[in-house]
Amino acid sequence: MTVSTGVLVAAVGVVWSMRWKVRISELMPFIAISQILWTLISGAIGEAPTAFVSAGSIFLNQGMSFSTAIYALVFRHFLVFLHNLPIAILTVVAFPVPFGMVSLLAIPGIVLLLLSLVWTTYAIAIICVRFRDLTQVVQSALLIAFFVTPIFWKPSQLPPDTQYLLALNPFADLLSVVRDPIMGDIPGPAEWVGALVFAIGGFVLALPLIGLSQRRIIFWI
Repeated sequence: MTVSTGVLVAAVGVVWSMRWKVRISELMPFIAISQILWTLISGAIGEAPTAFVSAGSIFLNQGMSFSTAIYALVFRHFLVFLHNLPIAILTVVAFPVPFGMVSLLAIPGIVLLLLSLVWTTYAIAIICVRFRDLTQVVQSALLIAFFVTPIFWKPSQLPPDTQYLLALNPFADLLSVVRDPIMGDIPGPAEWVGALVFAIGGFVLALPLIGLSQRRIIFWI
């Protein structure tokens, strides 16, 4: 997985730098960090629809909390993220990035990202275990989100009159609060507010759904 991710980052970095006429030293670290973060996001959300069904035999035989499957899901993909992290480190070293103490801001950023993944995957798992056909909708939505999120392209490449579209994409803010500090930049207030609202506000909104569904999930499995 790490090798395939590294090959993808290298290939896209070279091609995109020529296509957009951007220096590879500027684009390669951006793409490497963005792709590794997106692998974490898309992996957790993409597996969420089948989280309860995959562990159905365990739930049917043990009185285990359904949240255990969600925590295990997010933790597993976080370990994959850590496994891919050397790719980002290599690109940052190979293409010197002016990071410093500001890079520590990536720590609260990754906390917000993980918190967002917990409530997002929990809500998706509940909805999809009740309505199994929505699994395909989640996969299609992830594909669309991949193309409209700044992963292989920089937000600055958008025309000024379309910059507001980034504010409508919560994944753009979550990526920004982790990626920008590593790149030596401080995320703007808008990015921090967007990430906080999605992580904490979304968790608060998801709690009623989680609470109401706890006693019903076992019958849907």
